[in-house]
Amino acid sequence: ADAPGDDYVISAPEGMKAKPKGDKPGALQKTVPFPHSKHATVECAQCHHTLEADGGAVKKCTTSGCHDSLEFRDKANAKDIKLVENAYHTQCIDCHKALKKDKKPTGPTACGKCHTTN
Repeated sequence: ADAPGDDYVISAPEGMKAKPKGDKPGALQKTVPFPHSKHATVECAQCHHTLEADGGAVKKCTTSGCHDSLEFRDKANAKDIKLVENAYHTQCIDCHKALKKDKKPTGPTACGKCHTTN
């Protein structure tokens, strides 16, 4: 299957409102642009763990039964991988931190460096 272009944006999934940003009324967390071309050396299944060997369509995280909780992360559920927010954060940030530790080129790990668009 072909990957989306570099204009792909990770945003709140259908059925979930964008996360409020801090304590500012009406302010929402910005979305995350995801450049697939910068991840071309990463095996697809490293992120898309439900990818079939036949290269079929990638299932959406929230509809595949893996990360279908649309609640916001808080102290009570901070590690619950069922939360789609945790799935993205764990996958992206942990990979970027590991690359950084190995002194390899990587993407950002700070909130404002990823959440840049609306």
